Amino acid sequence: MNDFWHLETEDFFEGLQDEKNVFLTLASRHLLKRQDTVFLEGEAGAACFYIESGLVRIFSSSLTGKEMTLFLRRKGEVFGLAELMDHTSRKASAQALTPSVIYTIGRPAFERLLQKYFSLTKRVISLLGKRLRYMGKRLSSQNGDVRHRLAFSLISLAYDRLQKSPNWEQPCRLPHPISQHQLAAMVGSTQPTVSSVLQDFKNENLIDTAGHTITLLSPMKFIYLLNT
Repeated sequence: MNDFWHLETEDFFEGLQDEKNVFLTLASRHLLKRQDTVFLEGEAGAACFYIESGLVRIFSSSLTGKEMTLFLRRKGEVFGLAELMDHTSRKASAQALTPSVIYTIGRPAFERLLQKYFSLTKRVISLLGKRLRYMGKRLSSQNGDVRHRLAFSLISLAYDRLQKSPNWEQPCRLPHPISQHQLAAMVGSTQPTVSSVLQDFKNENLIDTAGHTITLLSPMKFIYLLNT
């Protein structure tokens, strides 16, 4: 399962309850609907965000308007840190994939927190380092074909549930509905190509679909696929 080390996340504030309490006091709470925008590429990186619930995608757009999903941020994660820390503009956009609740904190308040709590500073440094390693893995994986990239993305989407499952041979439904257009953005391909690969997966008895809901019939088979 080492290919998915980057998904084995705990709450950003795990073990830092005092720091979390102060963060939530200083931050503002926002309710997001599905497809609400958090920030856009090019905007000032003047805040970072903590997810209380929901799912947020980080994506970039090419000159032709094609979108590419870079990360999925889940409950308990913090995002928007890199630009906040180095005072640069957003390198990507962020959008809620599902109804979500997030906390937003501006740079001055967050910097005061870092000055007060060295434990929080260490957590931020560790997180940014981990995400840099993931980007290296991600760039490497883009050299694979769409079949492998889509298998990797489906396992990634299901990983929260798979962590709680004692048997990866058993069916696992993705926790959030997702469209073929969204999957195409995740793997850097087109909707028709993704549709064709999904149909291949169905024919091979790897997945079942109902609308935008996907069930992995045997997640372990996807692990084998990724290693072939």
